[in-house]
Amino acid sequence: MKKTHDAAMVIIERAYGERPRFNYYIGTSQGGREALTVAQRYPADYNGIAANVPIVSFSTLMLAPELIRIREKPQANWVTPAKVNAIRGEFIRQCDGLDGLADGIINNYMACRAIFDVTQGAKNRRPWAAKRCPNNVDPNPEDTSANACLTDGQISTLQFTYARYSFARPLAHGTRSFGMWVPNTDPSGSGLILNARFRGQEGAADGAPMHAHLGVLGVTGFLMKNLSANPLDYTEGGALNRRREELSAILDGTNPDLSAFQKRGGKMIVTIGTNDTLASPGAQLDYYQSVIDRMGRATVDGFARLFVMPQTGHGLSGTNYGVDGEGRTIASLPVPNRYDQLGLLFDWVENGKTPAMSVTVTAGDKSLPLCSYPTYPRFKGGPAGAAGSYECAR
Repeated sequence: MKKTHDAAMVIIERAYGERPRFNYYIGTSQGGREALTVAQRYPADYNGIAANVPIVSFSTLMLAPELIRIREKPQANWVTPAKVNAIRGEFIRQCDGLDGLADGIINNYMACRAIFDVTQGAKNRRPWAAKRCPNNVDPNPEDTSANACLTDGQISTLQFTYARYSFARPLAHGTRSFGMWVPNTDPSGSGLILNARFRGQEGAADGAPMHAHLGVLGVTGFLMKNLSANPLDYTEGGALNRRREELSAILDGTNPDLSAFQKRGGKMIVTIGTNDTLASPGAQLDYYQSVIDRMGRATVDGFARLFVMPQTGHGLSGTNYGVDGEGRTIASLPVPNRYDQLGLLFDWVENGKTPAMSVTVTAGDKSLPLCSYPTYPRFKGGPAGAAGSYECAR
């Protein structure tokens, strides 16, 4: 990123006789990580930064799907695709109404996460108790309905997947955990549920393939330095821990200290979606909080907008769930997600026009407020599809 920027500035100056008055970095996903990285490492290079769904904790995101498969090594812990509707249905049942309206959208993402992250809050909470199979015996493992039950082993895997994962030792910038995923209604079953057993897991067929996913080379290649290794052999805090620390320092955009960028007058707009199952909304939310903890709410509000778009995925689009929290079947319609992010950023940088703490997002004739973390759109009364019927609430 640094070399490309510096070379581009030389070329522009030679071609036009001067350098640009304003420089922007605009990126999504991996590009969102890069956008945060240039703000953290090269704060003098850009006036404005737009980062969408950034992969902030890249080194652990590549490992996280393996951590889930490791958790599922005992066959009793395997969450099969048949359970997708039961899982999504339970998230909606407990969380849909937390924003004051049962509409198939989990707007109050913070309260919902607090329910299902058993590593936080009161001990011995059992958020999945209502779905537990009687006597821990599943009478119909093939049941794909929302009424399907979950065994103790499956519940333990779900609790692992939707809770913060703690490291044996802190990684770069003192990061002590990875946020994993937050409750969502992703139609693929959270993108984390697979219909297969892999080499190293109990019950895998002879000659079963090793588990693979988009980031697996970051585990076998970067971390293990052996492309033939089984990624399910990873052990937290083991012999690979020093390498984990090294990779985190290289790859992770988790530095919460953006003061150099802020003091130069830099402006930033970051937007994430809570239904994202490719990046980790949990890690993104925890990064948001780390920036506020480090710099203070007032300072952050002066140069950054950390927006959260509930129930949207990695492309920042999504729909409401087809069953609301009261069990009624409803039409699945797009969640409002359109707003002029770049227009806001350019106006902030070039004209000093500070954007509001919330902006209106639209989808057809529907609208909602897009709220800055940690607030969410709370229904206060009126037409459900109108932004004016909501307020950004803590």
